[in-house]
Amino acid sequence: MAQKYVLTKQLKAVPLDQPIEPGASVVEVITTQEFAKLGVAGADTLSALRTLTEAESTYLDVFPDSLIGSFAVPDKRDLMGETLKFAFYLNKTNLIFIDEGQICTRLLDDIERIGVLKEPTAAHCLFEFMKLLVKDDLTYLADVEDRMEDVEEQIIDRCGNVANRKMLGFRRRLLRIDTFYQQLVDMTGTIGDNENKLLTNGEARLFHSLEKTVERLLKRSQTLKEYSLQLRELYQTQIDIQQNDTMQWFTIITTLFAPLTLITSWFGMNFANMPGLDWQWGYQTIIVVCIVIIVVELVIFKRKKWL
Repeated sequence: MAQKYVLTKQLKAVPLDQPIEPGASVVEVITTQEFAKLGVAGADTLSALRTLTEAESTYLDVFPDSLIGSFAVPDKRDLMGETLKFAFYLNKTNLIFIDEGQICTRLLDDIERIGVLKEPTAAHCLFEFMKLLVKDDLTYLADVEDRMEDVEEQIIDRCGNVANRKMLGFRRRLLRIDTFYQQLVDMTGTIGDNENKLLTNGEARLFHSLEKTVERLLKRSQTLKEYSLQLRELYQTQIDIQQNDTMQWFTIITTLFAPLTLITSWFGMNFANMPGLDWQWGYQTIIVVCIVIIVVELVIFKRKKWL
């Protein structure tokens, strides 16, 4: 649904049919078809904008008198789901968002409600809009880290049967948000470079400051990606330890019964004149000897710390 805002001292929503004072900056949220009817952009700009509207990446194109770009923002509530896609057009006095959904209207309403604009310009509005896109991301990444630490504790406690799937989920989500941050760093840096002199020096500095903010988020997400790899290695180490413990247990059992197997094999040869076969206490003596051998082996294993 189309929405119009006017930049006077702050951002203010107005009816679509309200006349705009000369020189006032306007912010609008419209669909692609509605943008084509406005006639504010040339054919090349309009063609590029149509392409960017459905883009799966965050990207910026610089024209002599305008900037156009696309956003593909991961939804923090479902990072593996569909990205939130929309585009924008910026010139000296107009900021137009092309959005088939409600994400742009919701963020602009937040800007209007908070009243955070330092100057009533289209570039300042875009800056505040982009700030809101990453506003709570540091908290989100901290929450991801907390959940990864919980998984680490599960792995150490040898509950790895539920940890593997979670680790893969963390890595996939972090890869997606990491890609978004990388693209957003490029976009903010390009806007801040101000190649077409569309922005004032102050506005360009704002976008460079936003670039640094996103770079910090990017570094944090990359640190968490490395952490996810460490979790995977820790998980594999725990599996190896479990397998080694199992093999060690089987080895101990085999070693314990090896002498007993020798004794039973020896006395199972059934030679007619084998000494001890006719002895009255032979059977009991063999039992005592087997028990003594097992006890001696257990004592040796304990001293060697094999048990």
